[in-house]
Amino acid sequence: MLKIIIKKKIKKKFPNLFEILRIFWTNILKRKKSNIKFSGWGLSTTTSTPWSGISKNKTFIEFSSAMDNLEIKIKNKEFYLAQIENVKENTSFEDVFNHFRELDYRHYVVYFSALYAFENCKSKNIVECGTAEGLTIFFALSKFKQDISYKAYLYESWEAMRKKELVTEHDKDREGNYSYLDIESTKKNLNDFNNNIIYNKGFIPDSFKTSINPDKISWLHIDLNSAMPTFEALKFFFPKLESKGVILLDDYGHETYEDTRLIVEKFFENKNVLFFQLMTGQVIIIKN
Repeated sequence: MLKIIIKKKIKKKFPNLFEILRIFWTNILKRKKSNIKFSGWGLSTTTSTPWSGISKNKTFIEFSSAMDNLEIKIKNKEFYLAQIENVKENTSFEDVFNHFRELDYRHYVVYFSALYAFENCKSKNIVECGTAEGLTIFFALSKFKQDISYKAYLYESWEAMRKKELVTEHDKDREGNYSYLDIESTKKNLNDFNNNIIYNKGFIPDSFKTSINPDKISWLHIDLNSAMPTFEALKFFFPKLESKGVILLDDYGHETYEDTRLIVEKFFENKNVLFFQLMTGQVIIIKN
């Protein structure tokens, strides 16, 4: 009651005060919002991003170069963002491109993980299980191309997800997803690197029996959107991963992929590795 009386007295003596305060706080909030440097992939920050500003470190320079190169390709329609363009019908190019830029932090993590593996391992063989249209592997290839002897082994069905590999309750809901993927479109997207890429088409783990597989690897990316194939990929490639080699998992921290997270935890029980989970939902695992 006392607050109301005081408020009335202030309003009578200073009739415009509350309106001035309202405008003031509105402008403060707008200013705070305008200071956001990045927003996307579940993240929002007012701090400087690691790909813009005055930084001159190696990761900054190389990632920025890879990003600039990819942006040019997208704008020139030399790289087709299949997963983004198939999320919604009648999506404008501007919407597609803006959604792509919302993945910047994710791609920065991809590039750093590839850089770490490149700098710390002898093998220049890299593997990706779940390549889709080639968006993620583009950043790893942008690093490994610095060694002309590198090889990239890509594993993807380039077909709709099928019931056989979807064994958990959450995964069963994904049957039929990614039916729009096409291997020729991926090859076109990755045209600059194709002399060093081995494309292994088929469903994991069955495809391991018929694919061209590496003996040693330094970097492994898994983005299979399903628990059982993720486990099988880890089982197949972990023995091939060199000491200080990197595994990057895309589906580890997302709420809808708890089944995958649990199976990853089970696989790495009693194994000598380091985990680094990120706010992007990814996890970097380094083999000791």
